[in-house]
Amino acid sequence: MTVKIKVVMDSGKEYVICEKNFSLDDFTKSFFSDLPNGMKVLNNTLVYLDGEEKIVINPTHISSVEVIGK
Repeated sequence: MTVKIKVVMDSGKEYVICEKNFSLDDFTKSFFSDLPNGMKVLNNTLVYLDGEEKIVINPTHISSVEVIGK
């Protein structure tokens, strides 16, 4: 199953990501780091937005994420 996810940045730039066998949880996992106390913190660094590693963003600048199709 292919999932389409729309990511809107705080600048207004929009990206649509299409991935097979992918969920919203899978998508957001790379944006967070686990702390020793069990808490999660949002990474303030560059991460790949897509599986092909062509789009690099800073996740602290994501305005919204929406699943638009399966």
